[in-house]
Formats: sequence, C-alpha cells, structure tokens
Amino acid sequence: MHSIMIICPDNSLLKESERWLSKYGFQINTSQSFEQANKYYDLSAFDLMLVDQAAIELLENPTNEIPENPKHIVLDAKPSLSTGVNSMAEGAVYYLPLPTDIETLLKHVVNTLEQGDQEKATPASEIVSSNPVLFAASEREAALPLGSPGSGIIGQCPPMLELFSDMRKVSGTDVTVLIRGESGTGKELVAKALHNLSQRHDQPIITVNCAAIPENLIESELFGHEKGAFTGATTAHDGLIIAADKGTLFLDEIGELPLEAQARLLRVLQEGEIRRVGATQSTHVDIRLITATHRNLFEMVKNGQFREDLYYRLYVMELLLPPLRDRGEDISILAEALLEKTCLKHRRPPVPYNKTFDRTIRSHDWPGNVRELENAIERAIILSPMDRVEAANLKLASQHHSQGQSSRTSSDDSVKATLPEGTTLDDYFKHFVLTHQHKMTETQLAHSLGISRKSLWERRQKLAIPKKVTNKK
Repeated sequence: MHSIMIICPDNSLLKESERWLSKYGFQINTSQSFEQANKYYDLSAFDLMLVDQAAIELLENPTNEIPENPKHIVLDAKPSLSTGVNSMAEGAVYYLPLPTDIETLLKHVVNTLEQGDQEKATPASEIVSSNPVLFAASEREAALPLGSPGSGIIGQCPPMLELFSDMRKVSGTDVTVLIRGESGTGKELVAKALHNLSQRHDQPIITVNCAAIPENLIESELFGHEKGAFTGATTAHDGLIIAADKGTLFLDEIGELPLEAQARLLRVLQEGEIRRVGATQSTHVDIRLITATHRNLFEMVKNGQFREDLYYRLYVMELLLPPLRDRGEDISILAEALLEKTCLKHRRPPVPYNKTFDRTIRSHDWPGNVRELENAIERAIILSPMDRVEAANLKLASQHHSQGQSSRTSSDDSVKATLPEGTTLDDYFKHFVLTHQHKMTETQLAHSLGISRKSLWERRQKLAIPKKVTNKK
C-alpha cells in the first residue's frame, strides 16, 4: 500500500482528495503545514506528497524546506504559468489547478508513483522537454480550468466531468473529433476549448456553420476557387480550409454538408491536400478537424444522405454533450453565471440570484438547452426592474402552462386545447409552428418560442417541419 502525505490548509480544495484517494486503497495522512508535517512525521517515509501552493507560500524559504524525498505534486487554486514553472524547477513532478477532478488527480498520482528513482535527479527543464505537449496543455488549462466560468464551459455534474476527462485525453493529439449533442448545448465552446488546449493553440481556429452557407456556395467558401471557375468568380479565392492551415477547422452542423463537398473533404482528410474549384493543381494543408452535429449521422449514411467513408473518417473520437435538463445542479450554476454576464452586457448593476428565480428555472425542461437559458435570462433582465430580476419575466413555456387562461391569448388556448394529454415538447413545438407560421415571420416565431432563428431552423430540420408555402403569381 502506497502512503501519501497531503499538506494543505483546512479550507483548501485539496482537502477533499483525502476521501477520494482513501477509497482507492492509498494510506493518507494530512497536515496543515510543512512545520506540522515535519514535527509529527518522517516525510521521507512517504511515497508521495500532495501540496497546496498556499502551504508553500507560508514558508520563508521554500526551496530549503520542501524535502527532495518524497516526490511531490503541487496543486494551486490560483494557477499561473510562472508559478507552475517555478514549482517544476523546485522539484514538483506535476503542477495542477484546483479544483481537479479525481480521475485527473489519480492519473498523475499513479504516474508519479510509477516513475523510477532516477527521475529524482532529472532537471525540471528536462522534464518539460520530455513531454512538452502534456505540460503546455496542463499549463493552459491551469489558467482556465475546464468547468470554470473563465473557460467558457461551466459544469460539475458527472456527465460534464466525463466530457472534460475525454477532452484532456485528446487535447494533445491531432485526432479528428466528432462532437454530438442537441442544439444549444455548447458544441462550439467545446471545439474552441479543444483548440486552446492543443499544440495548435497559437494558430487560428476557423469556425464554419455548414447550415448557414447556401449549398451552391459552400464548396467555394470551404475549398476556394480559381478566377473564372464560375460566373461571378472575378478573382481567385483561397477558402476557409486554407485559412485554417496549421490550425483547427471546426465544421458545425456537418450533417448539412452537401454530398459533393463531402467528397472533397474526404480527400483533405485522406491526402492532406486541397484543390480549389476550377483548379488543376492541389495544395497541401495541415489542419486538425473538429466537427459537430445534432443529427444521427449513421442514420443519414443508411439513407444515402451522408458518405459512409467520410463518416468513418470523422468518427475517430466522439464527445457527447448532455442536454441541459440532465445536468442537475449545473442549471443553477449556469443561470447565475449568465445572469451576471447579462447584467454586464446591458450595463446594469448586478442583481441577486433569488430562490424564486432559481425554482422557476429548475422547473423548466429547456428544449433549447443553454442557448434557450441564455435568451430567457436576457429577456428577464431587460423586462425586470433595475434592482432585481423577476421569474415571471423569463417568459418560459412552462410558466405559460401554469398560468392558464390569463397568460395566453385565446388563439394560444385553442391550440393547447387541441393537443392530447401527454403531448411532448417536440409535439407542442411542431404544432405551434404549423399553426402560427402562416401569420408570423420566422423571427416572430423564434421570439414566441424563446429561441434564436438558427435554433428554429435546426428544430425544423430535426422534426421535419415544412415551411409555409408562398403562392407566386
């Protein structure tokens, strides 16, 4: 049994790891400071020390008082690149941010225990150079740890922690990643986080929404074209894939890519070459491809809507984003962060996040996920008084249902009355759009449903809702 000494103040986030590591069979002892640890224990008898940076900062002369034996890992609630480099130079095997999920911590603990005694004398510079990708990725995450508001991806529920673990594992590779999740779950944020943690973080990430580019222009936009390749091509154009050379290309809604463009993309992945529309020569490109979709690509392959060979090229590493309704306490954490962000956006003084507001948010199913939550909170901030935010101003579908006749127009009541008991949100969405689209614009429909126009378009595609037909004379 390996023995580990944890040195941290009582209020440290590292304190919780005592319980985690004990469950995995390690013998754990704790001390509040190096002084206390040296007084009651022979530190050289331990196999490993986990040290909170706050305990090191209390030392008058850290380099003389941190023992060389046993090896130690430093964890920091306020991580920075300079502190990390100094910690490694002073003998730390790893420098990690706090909080750190148990899987990440356990991996580094096991790696440290398995290292041979010869590594004790290895200079910090050699440790860094021997695995620069791992160290660089950990340093970048240390500044903005996944799950924290600063990283852009907020979450601590088990599905999100599993997602973060997978992201860390693939961040140092160039493997192609397919991100799957419902509309509004944050697939683009995951793609950007992967890029920021990768070796290519100093190069551009080019984001392309395949659903937003007209089908007749998408090949030219992605792959470029030669002068005179088609009517209107008055000059040569490089295309977005060339713009992503040495960096990352993120193709959102990859399921909307036309079959002809799919064939061209396949060649880019297979050969690392791109040929402009109308060109005879190919150009070499070096990109890391990340794609995303809310659609079932395998079903599209079976229906002949997506190339099978491209599907297997994309399906190397899959990351799954949970819908907001399955994220438990994350909903409240996200809502509070979005409330603060929205107040800043609209130059409003901060307002308290109250229990009534939270209760209303937690009672909603969020079919539009985080995007719908953000829109609802922005709506509530705009409509509420300056000193508070009112739950009624979220204008959620669940609120309308509970308020009955007084919260809907007579036409809305008639729509609701025609739906059988047990109707799902998708059924209601489809019925609402089909019933109202003849007298509302797409913008009005989206606003009434509390979603964006893009989200409305995506849900039309998902639920196969036809658009209204305009009679031409």
